[in-house]
Amino acid sequence: MASVLLVDDDAEALAAWSASCTADGFEVRIASEGKSALAMFIDSPADVVVADWRMPVMSGSELCHRLRNLPGLADVVFILVSGEPSPPAFINYDGFLRKPVDGAMLLTTMRRLLADHVTHRQMQHGGTP
Repeated sequence: MASVLLVDDDAEALAAWSASCTADGFEVRIASEGKSALAMFIDSPADVVVADWRMPVMSGSELCHRLRNLPGLADVVFILVSGEPSPPAFINYDGFLRKPVDGAMLLTTMRRLLADHVTHRQMQHGGTP
C-alpha cells in the first residue's frame, strides 16, 4: 500500500484530501505545517508528499527543499499545491496543482507520478519499465 503525507494549514482541504486518498487505498498521514511534516517524514518516510506552498512555520517550498536534501530519502514524489496562478520556478517538485484541488485530480496526479518514479528507478538500475 502506497503512503501519502498531506500537509496544509487548511483543515477542510486536509480532510477532503485525506478522505479521497483513504478511499483510494493510500495509507494517509497529515500535518498542518511543514516543520512537523518534516519530522514525521524523517521518522517514517512516505511515498508521496502533497503540501501547500504557503503555510506558517515552514512552507511547502521549504519542506520540498529539505526533503530533496535528505540522504537516501530524496526520491519521494512531491506535489506542491497553491492558490497562486503559477508554481515557483526555484523548487524541485514533481507536480503542481492549483487550489481548490479536486480529489479525483489529486489521485490521478499521485498515481501518474508514482508510476513515473517506478519507471525511472527501473531504468536507472538497468531494468525495463
